[in-house]
Amino acid sequence: MQDVANLFRSCLPSLETSKVRVKVALKSFVDANDNPSTSSNYTSSEEDPVEVYLDMLQHGVVRRDATWMLLLFRALKILSRKKENRIRFGPAGLRGVVSALVNPHNNRVAAEGSNVLLNVCYEIDNVEALLETPGVQQLLLFLMEDDEELQANAAGAIQSICFQEDGRRHVHQKGGIAVLAGLLTSPNAKVVTRAVGAMHNLSSYAEAIRDIRASGSIPTLVALLHNGMLPISGSAAGALQNVSREVASRLIIRELDAVPPLARLLSAPDVQAQVCASGALLNIVGPDLDQREREQRQLLFSSSRRRPGQRRALGRLMALCMAAGAIYDCLFEEPPPLAPQAEAGS
Repeated sequence: MQDVANLFRSCLPSLETSKVRVKVALKSFVDANDNPSTSSNYTSSEEDPVEVYLDMLQHGVVRRDATWMLLLFRALKILSRKKENRIRFGPAGLRGVVSALVNPHNNRVAAEGSNVLLNVCYEIDNVEALLETPGVQQLLLFLMEDDEELQANAAGAIQSICFQEDGRRHVHQKGGIAVLAGLLTSPNAKVVTRAVGAMHNLSSYAEAIRDIRASGSIPTLVALLHNGMLPISGSAAGALQNVSREVASRLIIRELDAVPPLARLLSAPDVQAQVCASGALLNIVGPDLDQREREQRQLLFSSSRRRPGQRRALGRLMALCMAAGAIYDCLFEEPPPLAPQAEAGS
């Protein structure tokens, strides 16, 4: 990485005539480190020259070259896997990335640039800096492209941004719910995974719940509970857990018979999916149990001893189901099936 930076610096006086040399060196670095599991850069403790690569992003010769921009975004994606490098981007670096994503050369460049934003927005300060730019608007425009790789990467960036409260508010204000809702039925699993993950994060913003219901997304989220991929079904459960805090949404979820697939997720081999399903069930079923308990309070005493409340009993039952799923995972190689698998070609 340092060699590429040094070469770029040395070629600055005649960059136009030396650009092939720099691009070849940059491609060698990218190809050798693209896979995190085999990347020597990812495991290295040496300081990376992040600032040089961000400066490169601003150079006119680089910005006019589609291949160079693609390689540079791939390199910045590799660098931004490390927390210390993400922090070093700073507001100026974020502005540089976003400005390069406005009117990108092609969808491949846009997709790799979206990956950079996905990584750097793991840091709250970077999210705050991004919200001062047109970055979110640009990502939402990418979601409306037909290119599935671009859709997936932009949705991943939105998901990352929506992990922060200010990010959720901003995405909601920019109309993100309607755009994400259209991706929940995509035939591409990566697109759906990231779109439903973004919707899950966004749904924890109270003012977004009504718009999620109004977008018609609740039936789709319930349908995704049956998906055999846990990142999808678990995020769908999380989104339903959040929206079910609203009475109108809760009634829709009940009518769609979401309880059985949520109950199956209690034994899923993923703690986060279990927790989301448990919370959703308590929100959907719990209020009725509380009301019934109040109406039958006199019947809940026997021998001067109060019986456990129905809502609390439901919580205990769900905890037992989650524990049973964990025990099953320890004893058997294959987890119990979550839902019938779709036939090939469907």
